[in-house]
Amino acid sequence: MGEIENDNRYDMQLIDKIIVAMILVASIIVIIVTIIVVNHKYQRYYEDQVKQFNEIPYNETYKYLIKDDSIVFYKGVKEVSQYKCITNCKITDFASNQFIIDNDDLIPILDENRIKLYSINNNENSIILDEVPQTSINNKYGIIKINGKDGVINKKGKIVLQCAYNDIDINASHIATINNKIVYVFDNNMNLLASKPITTNGEISISEKQHFLYINILSNSATILIFDTATNKFTN
Repeated sequence: MGEIENDNRYDMQLIDKIIVAMILVASIIVIIVTIIVVNHKYQRYYEDQVKQFNEIPYNETYKYLIKDDSIVFYKGVKEVSQYKCITNCKITDFASNQFIIDNDDLIPILDENRIKLYSINNNENSIILDEVPQTSINNKYGIIKINGKDGVINKKGKIVLQCAYNDIDINASHIATINNKIVYVFDNNMNLLASKPITTNGEISISEKQHFLYINILSNSATILIFDTATNKFTN
């Protein structure tokens, strides 16, 4: 009799263990299914939300919506910043001659007939320009204008040459500027190499051959200056 009771007790313990194991497996399955369903619902919600947002040209981090005279910026589905419009503002349209700033945090907004580089991280206007930055032959730099004066901006959106010049031209290795009848020549790192007074102001353009930089000033008459890049001196 004792052996039968022991066998029955062993069978009951085995059945209990099997039942507990089945309950655990069922619970795990329920948890997994719940996670899959929740994730699927969130993914659909995320995709539906993102579809409402507008793309910002050449910006892979942020999107936006226009709401109540404001531009609201989103990262994923999270609102991260809001720009309050003064007039009918908008994200600037891309133009072929527009210099692209490689900094997703800075958003070019057209407002009050000016271009405001709005910093999402700082929730403020970083730089206010007369117009969108213009391309140059050197893709590291763009030409900007503030209050009618030209300057230079880099890919990160930092002004590397202050807006203090009547005109600027840039090639692969040099920058030439003109202001108040003085021509200035800078190297590719914005170090001033030389300056030269001239008799007139005008539009400036540069070309380079061998180690000579040819600087053309166009006004009522053409003026050509020759700059020796080997000695960093004007030859005329």
